[in-house]
Amino acid sequence: MEAAVQQVCSSCGNPLLPDGQFCLFCGDVLECPPATAPASVPPRIEAIVAVPQPRPVEYAGFWLRVWAGSIDLLLEALAALLLIAVMDVAMRIISPRFGLSPITARYVTGIAFIFVLAVGAWLYCAFAESSSWRATVGKRIIGLQVVTSSGGQLSFGQATVRHFMKFLSLFTAAVGFMMAGWTKRRQALHDMPSDSIVIRVAEPSLSLFGIHP
Repeated sequence: MEAAVQQVCSSCGNPLLPDGQFCLFCGDVLECPPATAPASVPPRIEAIVAVPQPRPVEYAGFWLRVWAGSIDLLLEALAALLLIAVMDVAMRIISPRFGLSPITARYVTGIAFIFVLAVGAWLYCAFAESSSWRATVGKRIIGLQVVTSSGGQLSFGQATVRHFMKFLSLFTAAVGFMMAGWTKRRQALHDMPSDSIVIRVAEPSLSLFGIHP
């Protein structure tokens, strides 16, 4: 160990080691050297991260829903007419074999059109609105979604109830549909049994095809 500059204890006069706090001989407290001031630590600056605020829910109004419903109704009618056109050709071929008159064949075709349109519209709306799209093609084009009151995805049963309740909205002289224009959450009459709401998720656009203005 390197020799250090000796100091003398003021009490006993014995030499001291410079790094000791007490005299090795008498135990007297030694004068501590001035403590070195710690290096100043720069104040900690915490990064301020902007937390994005959730987008407020925007309910779809009456006219947006009218446009979406018109597109869906047109698609449903075109699909039903296409199937019935094929069925009409088939009926013309097979009706003579079963002794059916042309009038009877047309009657059967007309009944089939109503059945296909009713069942097809139900399956189309129920499957589309309970899917990950949460919307029919018409609603997706306009930028709407059908969700539960808590923002969740509808089940097939909820979407089915919502679809068949549209007949109640229709039988009230369409007042049930118009309720979407003045109710608090823009709910129509057929939205209330399943406690569903229709919200806007985008500006009206061809979002179905990935085209945005």
